[in-house]
Amino acid sequence: MPISAVRPPGGCLAPVALDFVVDDPESIRRLARSNGPYFQPGRYLVDAGAAQSASAGETKQQVEIPKGLVGPVFRGDWAVDGEAILGDAQKLLTLPAFIDAAKTICNSEFVVPEQVFVNLTTPCGGQPFSHTDVPEFRGVGRKNAPGWLLLVMGGSRCFEPERITIITAVSWFFQGERGYFRYWPDGRDADSLRHEDLWNSAVVGDNDFMHHKVERVGPRDLRAPAEMTIDSELRFDGSTWLIEDAGKVLASYDDEYIRLSLSWKAKVYGSDAERRSVEAGVDGLTIDEVLARLETAFGEPLATSGPDALSSPELRD
Repeated sequence: MPISAVRPPGGCLAPVALDFVVDDPESIRRLARSNGPYFQPGRYLVDAGAAQSASAGETKQQVEIPKGLVGPVFRGDWAVDGEAILGDAQKLLTLPAFIDAAKTICNSEFVVPEQVFVNLTTPCGGQPFSHTDVPEFRGVGRKNAPGWLLLVMGGSRCFEPERITIITAVSWFFQGERGYFRYWPDGRDADSLRHEDLWNSAVVGDNDFMHHKVERVGPRDLRAPAEMTIDSELRFDGSTWLIEDAGKVLASYDDEYIRLSLSWKAKVYGSDAERRSVEAGVDGLTIDEVLARLETAFGEPLATSGPDALSSPELRD
């Protein structure tokens, strides 16, 4: 039976907190400083290929992007589809502590690590609302669908039979001011918990269901530059972190001000047969099937359809 089918109704699988992640936590910050530049993760939400293009060094704005998707968080992929992009990330991808926690949470031995990425957050106010992560489904995931559609699919609960269970470990390597992690393990209407130890610790959980948010990072009077766009990047120049856009430096920060979180994601299956079935594409959804099911659920035609529907701002909005 798929794990998603036995998830508590309306709730998430119980998270696990870890007070130790790696032997040399400073190595994670060194790795972050020696790579980059880091891109705006809002790209994931609007175009399936935009973030991959950004990781490859392309900064062309591919689609119209709402200003609200531009923010003080910058992302870098270190492992994708179970393969390390950075050689040093291979050990993180197969970190036993994360794998064991995922097995415990899901009561399953069939854990397949998929992603490692870092989020680098510059000084900013707290996130105004909580959120859940971008889910994936049989046949429809980050490779062929924008994040906004995957979020709609998850929120609609119309695709639970096809949902793939994903467990996320969020770990932190930050000793600056605040930046606390707040999460709701018993649902958004229940009490929240605040994780304050942001040095070499982690919370492993069902983040596609478990609401979470980041509190204020850095001094209260520091904010992200208003001139940022979806093409803004963050890079370390050897001594300072710089936010740049079109060759212009918008802001600079000492290393201590950059909140570094490292996320690990794994797909978890109820059996090896289920894993093989999903990976073989059995009973996979198509984009046309997704749009048709959403039309039925909403009880009215979508704003647009056809092969170009996913790039339409009208449909997204």
